[in-house]
This record gives sequence, structure tokens and C-alpha cells, in this order.
Amino acid sequence: MSKADFVRVMFNDISHKYDLLNDVLSVGTHRLWKRSFVKRILAQRPGTALDCATGTGDIAFQLKAGIPGEVVGIDFSEKMIDHALERAKTASQKVSFRVADIMNLPFPDKAFDVSSISFGIRNVENLDKGLSELGRVSKAVYILEFGQPKSKLFSRLYFSLLRLYVPLFGLISKRGDAYEYLIASSEKFPSDQKFLEIFRRNTNFKTYGSIPVFGGIAYIYFAKD
Repeated sequence: MSKADFVRVMFNDISHKYDLLNDVLSVGTHRLWKRSFVKRILAQRPGTALDCATGTGDIAFQLKAGIPGEVVGIDFSEKMIDHALERAKTASQKVSFRVADIMNLPFPDKAFDVSSISFGIRNVENLDKGLSELGRVSKAVYILEFGQPKSKLFSRLYFSLLRLYVPLFGLISKRGDAYEYLIASSEKFPSDQKFLEIFRRNTNFKTYGSIPVFGGIAYIYFAKD
């Protein structure tokens, strides 16, 4: 099974408990990180936005609260989009959701003022292609993703604590391998300057930057003209 197939099946399987699992994993702090992420995006005053790996749509709905034009959320997990569409029926913020693959975005060049992806870029099978597509369809790109804390001691402690959680995630989700994958992918995924090098290589913006979150447990990356 390819990485893409594994990730799609995994997220389909845990879609009904995805938000709960995120709260347990981060003890609710992911919500604070996402609010900070959205605030930075909205400070650029975009008129339209594309939210990739949108999941159940939490980032997309927050973006729409401050964006006058179209906001689209995409995910290649069909069941995640089903949950987002259910939320959209009662949400005050009107967001369009559709199934799509970040490696082959069905939008014309520079169709959006900004594109975003939170805790999803490390799941893309071909990172170079995914970043290239984000840069192609938007005038600015913002990414929130797990990384490795700068302090080696903090990093060892953090990942050791995560491993203690895995049995709990397995009980809740019935897919313990999903969060074993999360930990393994977070430990290995390039972060900070290493990620920025890949970002620059695959896009063509004037300005790039990274902002550590909680000592480097996560990073906010951005690229814009």
C-alpha cells in the first residue's frame, strides 16, 4: 500500500473521532495554535482562501469569518469531507468543501489570495509536488506543521510522552497505528530551516519565514510576495 493510500484509509477510519483525538493528543492546545495561525493569515487581508487537508473544516470556517470572498476546503479523505459538509449545514460561515488531492489541485493558477494547510503537509506522498501546487494556485502560502523542538532534552521528553499516549489513542480510535504513524512522521519530517529549503526549491515567492510554536513542537511557515 502506498503512503497516500495508507493515509487516506487511516483518516477515513478515524474521521468520526478526529476532533476528539486532536484534543486528547494536544490537551486542547492545537486549538490555540490554529487560532494563532489563522490570525496571521487574516492579518494579510486576503479576499479568497483555499484550505488544504481541511479535515472537518475548523480552519476553513475560522478563515471565512474574516474573509469576504470565497473560501474552499479540500481533503482527499472522502469521509473527512462528509463531516465538513455536515458542519457546513449549520455553520454561520459559508464554506465550500470538496474532495481533492493537494498534489493535483483542480484550480487555475493564482486562483486564491492565500492557501493554507495545518498538520497535513507531512502526510503528502510527494512533498515537492504538493508545495509546488500550493504555490501555483495561490499568491501566498501558510503552513502549520509539527516539528522537532530545538532543545534536544525537550525533544526527547516530548516524544517519549507522546509514545505513552499511543495505547489511549488506539482505544479511542481503534487505529493505534494511526498515531504511531503521527509520532514517527513528526520525528522525521524536516522542520524549520530544512523545511524552508524545500519550500523555496518548489515555489517562487519573494519572502519566506518560519515561526516556532511552543519551543518547536510545531512551526508556522509562510511564503508570500
